[in-house]
Amino acid sequence: MNKSLIIARKEFTDGITSKRFWAIVALFFLLYVATGFVTTSVFRIGGITESRGLLQMTSSVASTMTLMAPILGIALAFDAISGERERGTLKVLLSRPIYREHVVNGKIISALALIGLTVTVSSLLSISASILLQGTSIALDDIVRISLFIVLSILFSFAYYSISLFISTFSSRSSHSLTISLGVWIFFAFILSLLGSLIAYTILGPAPAMSFNPDFNRTQGGNAVGISQAYLNYSRKVEEISSTVQAVSINYHYSSIANSLFVTSVGPFGQQAQQIDLMSLLSSRWIDLLVVAVFPVIFLVASYFAFTRRQEK
Repeated sequence: MNKSLIIARKEFTDGITSKRFWAIVALFFLLYVATGFVTTSVFRIGGITESRGLLQMTSSVASTMTLMAPILGIALAFDAISGERERGTLKVLLSRPIYREHVVNGKIISALALIGLTVTVSSLLSISASILLQGTSIALDDIVRISLFIVLSILFSFAYYSISLFISTFSSRSSHSLTISLGVWIFFAFILSLLGSLIAYTILGPAPAMSFNPDFNRTQGGNAVGISQAYLNYSRKVEEISSTVQAVSINYHYSSIANSLFVTSVGPFGQQAQQIDLMSLLSSRWIDLLVVAVFPVIFLVASYFAFTRRQEK
């Protein structure tokens, strides 16, 4: 058997039997159940009935995935190399007739299998529960969108695995690797979006007054719900500047395409938004798809170079 597969089988066995892994799986499930319950309750209280109700429920699953997928990737990678180095097992492993590439390949294959298993099973369980709770039917287009969402979520989680693996190759202690990895996640997930809004407000200045008088706004170029056109233009410019700042964040690109897959029936300020055709969506979001796919490749290649060229002391 290929040495990489031998290492992958050992890593997968260690991962699937670890308490850390099952704690993350349990957290996944609890968040999915809580989000699904809240969303279903809102639908029932508000009397919302839609023929594509399953996609509305899946949008809440996407929100949960945005939070949990990076944590899963980081949890599997932060001690992948640094933990072996810290325990002294890395030098023992490398003293055997085995190439460094086999070690990295084995860990990557194992992580991809664990991430794929966790994301797929948890998503399908949550969506199945949503079908039972709402009593909605499922169409072929729904299945295609959900399948694409699962693939994108696996890539998203794997991207954070690759980032954390890269950091782990340089770290002598797992705690350092974990701290830096979480710092990267916090920066991409929270700080960068706040920074984008701050830059936008600094450039554009205060927002114009927002009137809620429909008759006034119809005469002033507003819309049917009474939001002035000036305020809508201001909000659009804020979104454009913020999006430009967040262009380096994989979280932004993943959220953009995931939310587009499950667009709601009502847009901002009460404007109607139709379900986007899947092919049109993919063609308009190709940059988001490219970033989500290329991001993990860049850091995996960097991890290869860093690990294969580093001399262990």
